[in-house]
Amino acid sequence: MAAATSEIHCVTCGKEKVIYKCEGCAQKFCLNHLVNHHELLIKKLDEIENQQNLFRQTLSEQSDDQQKHSLIQQINQWEKNSIQKIQQTADEVRQVVIKHTSKHVKEIEIRLTKLTEELKVIRQEDDFNEIHLNQLKEKLNQLEEQLKKPSTITIVEENSSAFINKISVFITSAPGKSVNMKR
Repeated sequence: MAAATSEIHCVTCGKEKVIYKCEGCAQKFCLNHLVNHHELLIKKLDEIENQQNLFRQTLSEQSDDQQKHSLIQQINQWEKNSIQKIQQTADEVRQVVIKHTSKHVKEIEIRLTKLTEELKVIRQEDDFNEIHLNQLKEKLNQLEEQLKKPSTITIVEENSSAFINKISVFITSAPGKSVNMKR
């Protein structure tokens, strides 16, 4: 660590003594302060070993539980955000369908009321034939069909996922080469 030199001033105490040069920091110390300097270096080495031990423990914990890895957590957050966006969009579309379906049902109720009145009149007057019955039956069938599948409401699922952020994984295997995996 140190070699004796002909200079006579210690960098720590400034006294004229036999001094030794530290090859690491190139400073010159008397024997007492060289020992102190070496003890300081030992403390720094201890700190590095402690940091290394803590890092080894963290590495071991991460390899035991991959779910705690920051990249996995980032993917989990992306998933949560995407699900929230999907749920929000579904809720908004549901509300639109409910609003229009409610309006559509009211329109059918009005037509059904008119049909009911027609039936009452025909029964009261007792003036009908097969043609009238077929027309009434057809009107009723049309109302039933309109209730099952309203022609004014259509749900279209687009092949685009613009409202969801894409997620990609880039893996660099060698300098200048990368693999792109999309999900």
